[in-house]
Amino acid sequence: MFKRYKLKIPVSDIGKNYDKTVITVVSANVRCCGKHDRDKRNWYYRGPLTAQTLIDSRADIIGLQEVKKDAYKLLCKALCGYGNFIDFRDRSGDPEGCPIFYNLSKFDIQKKGTFWLSETPDRISKSWDSACFRICSYAVLIKKDDGKKLAVFNTHLDHVSEQARINGIKLILKKLNEFGGMPCVVMGDFNDTENSRTYKSASELFDDAKYRTADTDNGATYHEWGTKTDCENIDYFFVSKQGIDVLQYKVIRTTYDGVYPSDHFPIMLKMDIT
Repeated sequence: MFKRYKLKIPVSDIGKNYDKTVITVVSANVRCCGKHDRDKRNWYYRGPLTAQTLIDSRADIIGLQEVKKDAYKLLCKALCGYGNFIDFRDRSGDPEGCPIFYNLSKFDIQKKGTFWLSETPDRISKSWDSACFRICSYAVLIKKDDGKKLAVFNTHLDHVSEQARINGIKLILKKLNEFGGMPCVVMGDFNDTENSRTYKSASELFDDAKYRTADTDNGATYHEWGTKTDCENIDYFFVSKQGIDVLQYKVIRTTYDGVYPSDHFPIMLKMDIT
């Protein structure tokens, strides 16, 4: 099933090379396996580059967006030592999901699930003029060394409807109430900028992680293959106001001989649970 790839698929085991002192989280929109992406923008060329970028990050938790079935198969092969799960957002022939990967040497998983960003979140559905079915996948992880818990939410908000983005965020924040004040990280592609009502809605209860540390990089994330002159910051980590110590925020700008692994830069968060 890997014969179509143009480059060798890298394989690495996170259990043999991870930082035991901090928790590293990476969020990345990997750009779906689009039929219109040609040559080195095609997933079957840049898929191994995406995998290498994730391997090099040594992330303990990874949340990905726009992951289709072929991409998921490749990333499961490359990212050894991780538990993971994915729920696809619809039953089309080529659906997308927002999988979560977690370091099996550092975490146990207590709970996992996915809900739809709609008025009927427990089933495949869309609302509020959303152009696409949109989902949020989540996991409750337990640190093996001290038993502390972390709730992780990974989402991709709608690219057309502002109402769907705002209501989607509100639904995610409502879901967080089920976890009783547990430290939380909400990550993903919000498809909106920091001056938007979407961002304001998220900021009401959570903090943008980049502003909770002096070691930060407030650079743009969506670059459209390096062609966008007015790059935008639309990918975020939002963290609970208590229970999380943010140590570093970074935009990962890795390219390979001028080839971008995606049309978004991944973002990295180093943190600890207090």
